[in-house]
Parts: sequence; structure tokens; C-alpha cells
Amino acid sequence: MNETAVALALLLVVLCIAAFSTRLVAIAASLIAFACFNLFFLAPVGTFAIARTEDALALFALLAVSLIGSHLSQQARRSAAQALAAAHDQQEAEIARLSAETKAALVASFSHELKTPLTALTVAADNVAAPGLSDDERREQMAIVHVELDRLKRLFDNVIAMASVDTHATTAELDWVHPIDIVDAARQQLRSVLQQHVIEVSEVMEARVALLDPRLTTAALAHVLQNAASYSPLGSLISIDVGADAGGVTFTVRDRGPGLRGEEVNQVFDRFYRGAAGTSDRFSSGMGLAIARGLLDIQHGTIHAANHRYGGAVFTIQIPAPTRSPSDLTKDVA
Repeated sequence: MNETAVALALLLVVLCIAAFSTRLVAIAASLIAFACFNLFFLAPVGTFAIARTEDALALFALLAVSLIGSHLSQQARRSAAQALAAAHDQQEAEIARLSAETKAALVASFSHELKTPLTALTVAADNVAAPGLSDDERREQMAIVHVELDRLKRLFDNVIAMASVDTHATTAELDWVHPIDIVDAARQQLRSVLQQHVIEVSEVMEARVALLDPRLTTAALAHVLQNAASYSPLGSLISIDVGADAGGVTFTVRDRGPGLRGEEVNQVFDRFYRGAAGTSDRFSSGMGLAIARGLLDIQHGTIHAANHRYGGAVFTIQIPAPTRSPSDLTKDVA
């Protein structure tokens, strides 16, 4: 049998067990899958010896992803249980329904999203070990390994963020910050993605600071920028307009992609939804905009989607927050 197919099948079994059982059972399943894959499918078959470097990499990648998936599943279940205990009867019923849907969606999403990076990791590992490969070609294959590991980390980070939003485990920590600093922080988080696009930032406001949560706001804006990059041609322009007035702060992100179909204007914020126009990011989990909306909701903020009259999609973030000039803030501190 194909070793990649076997590894993916074992990983899917472990993740299903982790989603519906205890931590100890999930860890035991991870170790059993590790041993079975080594004993029955890796040469020399029938022993625990490992003959090739790429086999060792694939084996330990299987164990690592299995244990991480088990840990994340247990964290999500523990957070959901705490939320259920603190909620009222009506809220308990609704959270229980959402928890069941999330578990089913997580298993379905994992089984689909993990196939691509794990397959790429296995192929890259095989190529690295191939004889006659030049140093440049080896560096290229190692770069693929790093990219795919980064994609896996992004998926797991999204799962944790989604669980935090669903269980109300995150609270806003307010601080005075200049809105343009939020844009700079979001761009820094996505520097490897946004470097393939032209970014234009426009401040349609006077110099004012706002009282909001910098961490949550930056994360929400980063997810919107990630979406804009995924649905835009490489090298295209992404515009970011920043505004602040007495009513709060506004971030407007416009891409130069195909735009949104009529029914997608509201659907794009549903978890696991992917735009019908397709995406240049083959590892899109469909959770980014749903997470952004949840993070903004913690601050009583909103996000809206629309099509620009000259093409592309426009996402508008609005956060109600007190604003003031930096000089006023300095006077208060003094």
C-alpha cells in the first residue's frame, strides 16, 4: 500500500478517537498508530528498525500531528464544558448544539485539510533523500517542508481561535493605541503572504488614538488581509483605509480579486465556507473570516462584506471605541 495513504488513514482514525474520547485513550491511539505504521509499513517490515531518513521523518510527523490533534481536541472539549457549566439553561442547550456541530466540522475539516500538507511533506522528504540532488534543489525541498509545516501551524492556530470564540474564553483587554499601529502589526504577522502583493495604506483621519484591544483587533484584521491575499492575483493591489472619529475606528480592506457573488455577501462569515470563485491559497480552512467576526464581536465590533463598484471585494471593520488626540492622552498621564 502507498505509505502516504496509510499515514493519512491512521491519522484520521486517531483524530476521530481524540474528538470523542479521553486524553489517555487519544494518546494511546497515537502511540499504537505510530508503532503499527513503523512495524507493518516501513522497511524493513516486521521490525521497529528504520532504514531511511525520510521514513523517520514521516513516522515522527505522524506521531507529532496525532498528539497535537489530540491535545487540541481535549482543550476544545474542556473549554466547552466550562462554558456549559456557567451558562443558563437556554444558553446551555444552544452551546451544546454548537459544540456537537463544531466537533463534527473539526473532524471533517481535519480529514480534508491535513491531506495536502502531509502529502507534500512526504514527497519533499523523499526528494531530499534522493541521490544526485544538488544543494539548490535540496534547499528548495526544505523550503517546501517549512511552508507546509507553517500551513499546519496556521490550521491548528485557527482551531484554537475558533474554540476560544465559541466558548467565550477570550476577553477584551483595552489599551490606548494608534489605529495605524494595528495595521502595521497585522502586516507584520502576514509578511510572507503580503510580500507577493502591493499594499496601499491610507489614513482618512486626524492623528487620534483609540481605546480598544490591540491583540484581538490585530488578529481580526490579519484574517481579513489573509482572505484578501488568497482571493487576489499575485502582485495585485490591496488597499487598507483607516479612519477614526468620535464614534470609533474603521478599517476598510479592498482586494482586486473576482469579488463576491450575490449570495456570498452573508455566507463568507460562516465557518468553513470557501468562496465559489476559488482561491490561490490551496490550504484555506474557511475559518478566517468567521474567526475575525468572533474576535470583533468580543469588542462589540462588526464586519461587513460588499463588492466595490470598480471590482474586487471590500470588507469593513467597525469598532465602537473612545478616541482622543495623543496630546490629550499625554496630559492625562502627566
